[in-house]
Amino acid sequence: MIIQPKIRGFICTTAHPEGCAAAVAEQIHHVKTQGKFIGPRNVLVIGASTGYGLASRIAATYGGQAKTIGVFFEKEADEKRTASPGWYNTAAFERQAHQDGYYAKSINGDAFSQAIKDEVVALIRKDLQQIDLVIYSLASPRRIHPVTGQVYASALKPIGKPFRGKTVDAFRGEVKDVTIEPATEEEIANTIAVMGGEDWEMWIDLLAREIFSREVRRQLLTRILDRY
Repeated sequence: MIIQPKIRGFICTTAHPEGCAAAVAEQIHHVKTQGKFIGPRNVLVIGASTGYGLASRIAATYGGQAKTIGVFFEKEADEKRTASPGWYNTAAFERQAHQDGYYAKSINGDAFSQAIKDEVVALIRKDLQQIDLVIYSLASPRRIHPVTGQVYASALKPIGKPFRGKTVDAFRGEVKDVTIEPATEEEIANTIAVMGGEDWEMWIDLLAREIFSREVRRQLLTRILDRY
């Protein structure tokens, strides 16, 4: 496959495996130069393939010597399309982590679903027995509710009044004015349903019930009580 950039607005919709691997290698090198730290030994990263989630996983592995399980929803390459950047990122991270002797396993699927949650719990029980740190860095344009089956679509819009600013058309090399109209009440409600914390709560409830040690459960309860 010959990989060529396909740009939609200011977003490149194609990814190159060597470019993603180079970016991951750069992050690993940076963490190595900062020295080791004492931290959690068993880490679960939900939303582990890009951005803060990937960076946290690299830091936990190469800075804290942690075993990590990553959860994400990424697409493999096919005859017509490249894989998603997160797929290439994770492939590069796991390849290097395994080469360096670190435990790193991943589960690719819808983290909002109960099936993926159950699969993660089973893997933790099998390999790690417990989790010391949960990093929730999930971002998604939509969510299928695991109980009701309802589909919610999130929106990236201002609230209350329009946003006016500049944007870059990378394909044409132009800087343009842009106006984004405020979100409707329905869009606000749907965005909260996707990213507002209900799924995080479901993950924590499940892990607290099935995985967390007594000490971690005690700490969670203490933090909750401290809020009140």
